Amino acid sequence: MAKAIKEAKSKKSVNSQALNWLLIGGSLVTLFIWSNLNDPFNAPKSWILFVTGSYLTGWIAFQLKVVIKDPILKIATYLSGGFLLSLLLAFIFTDQKFVGFFGESARRTGFLTYFCLTIFLLASAIIFRLSNISKFDFVTLIVGSIVSLYGFLQHFKIDVIKWNNPYNSVLSTLGNPDFASAVMGIFLVLTVGILLNTSLKTWMRAWALASALILTITIVFSQARQGLLAALIGIGFIVLIFLYQKSKTLGHAATGIGVLGLVVGIMGMLNQGPAAKYLYKISVTYRGDYWRAGINMFKHHFLFGVGLDRYGAYFRQYRDATQVARRGPETISNAAHNVPIQLASTGGIFVLLLFFALFVFVIWRSIVLIRKTSGNQQLVVASFVGAWITYEAQSFISIDNVGIAIWGWILGGLIVGLSIVESEEKSSQKKSKENLLQPLISGLAATMALAVVIPLFLADSQARLARSYGKPTSAQMSAYVAAVKKPLTYGFQDPSNKILVGTLLVQQADINEGSALLKSVVANDSRSYQGLYVLALIAEQTKNFKDAIGYRRQMLALDPYNKENLSKLNEDLRASGK
Repeated sequence: MAKAIKEAKSKKSVNSQALNWLLIGGSLVTLFIWSNLNDPFNAPKSWILFVTGSYLTGWIAFQLKVVIKDPILKIATYLSGGFLLSLLLAFIFTDQKFVGFFGESARRTGFLTYFCLTIFLLASAIIFRLSNISKFDFVTLIVGSIVSLYGFLQHFKIDVIKWNNPYNSVLSTLGNPDFASAVMGIFLVLTVGILLNTSLKTWMRAWALASALILTITIVFSQARQGLLAALIGIGFIVLIFLYQKSKTLGHAATGIGVLGLVVGIMGMLNQGPAAKYLYKISVTYRGDYWRAGINMFKHHFLFGVGLDRYGAYFRQYRDATQVARRGPETISNAAHNVPIQLASTGGIFVLLLFFALFVFVIWRSIVLIRKTSGNQQLVVASFVGAWITYEAQSFISIDNVGIAIWGWILGGLIVGLSIVESEEKSSQKKSKENLLQPLISGLAATMALAVVIPLFLADSQARLARSYGKPTSAQMSAYVAAVKKPLTYGFQDPSNKILVGTLLVQQADINEGSALLKSVVANDSRSYQGLYVLALIAEQTKNFKDAIGYRRQMLALDPYNKENLSKLNEDLRASGK
């Protein structure tokens, strides 16, 4: 086996260009931030995902004839295609196309994001074999080291960027301690796999040891337990495989202990049992509130959900009185904090079933991969499976943050690819299919994606500038209005930017123009609670109680448990003489 791998490494891989795009693109999706944007974390990550995903889409198009001749890749392609088709149907039924396609502001998990994540999974399955896995190891060491070192320095208040940060200081490149902890947990498991790989050079394993220490320390500094607990599950899987190698009896016993520990741990996180005082955090209770709202959305919009990434638009209506009593009517969420519930509530039953089918498929290929390997190599591949399990574990109590999700989908495809036994005949077949047209088509696809991304970048950067402007003088008014409206001049108009511009115009410049813009938002999206809220305030301040009552009643339909809005509605009714 080792000799075959060495010989394969000596040959130039026909997939090397696509492999570089996948690894560099995946790394940048996690690492890249742009502090001068309105959304400095998720927006630039999603744009990089769009461009690299578009390039890989072009590359995959030239692999289809080869893919359909491999039964495992064929299944992966059919399942991926089915998942994307279900997402497309959900997108067609999404009322707000911009949000459905690009995703909600500060989340960016719309159709295009999941399309590109699925492409990364397929590309990983086609590309990765045991012969080229060393590149993956090297890249994950780099990314894991950067993420952890940056978070480590942030803990000691060493950061070149002065973030407006309401959280723990460890944001790393993810923008939130929970997200930073989760992605570091994934890299910690991968790093353990590198440590165990005796075929690697000493310097690389020494680097892995140092990286594992920094990752662990920084996860602890983040004070976000989800990353550490998820990583322990992944590392526990590696230990379990090691014990099975020693003895089936020992492995069975460890499995029983592990299952028991998992049950106790889950109960502890839910504030039950002996582990509650160590594992329970009030944030888990809050997540339960979000889950119930998502499940209610799914029940009432069973086929196609409430619309891709439209969870936030429906949250107020489908939350319950318990959530309002616990945290107040103004505390809301635009994600279910559970990926399956999020997909079910926003995409419906078909999206959920196809997502689950992909999940089961990766589990099947994980079992095949573990069984077909042995010794040290089995422990190494177990680290990939363990890292994927870590991603899935944290996704149960978190959102599909783009910088984390990219590795879950890459790892899923990597497991599928490593589980395939590639014959010399298939290898040569792939080589014969390579042609000069592929880079041209892939490059054209990436260029088209870039043409879409640039206006989004310009609009987001101008939105950040608009928020920074102070109140203008009368002499500055014309220039101020033009500058504030600049985010709406780049073709794609994010509804959140429209609300921002309209609100700024109302507050600082022209109340009529600002109101007209906000009314256009509400006319296009009757669920724009923020738009209705600002319009209600304007109507109340100008003593136009008839309109204020109308807006408040619309808000009441969207947010039946909001006693503050109901109180304002009663005040407006009394003021109008009703």
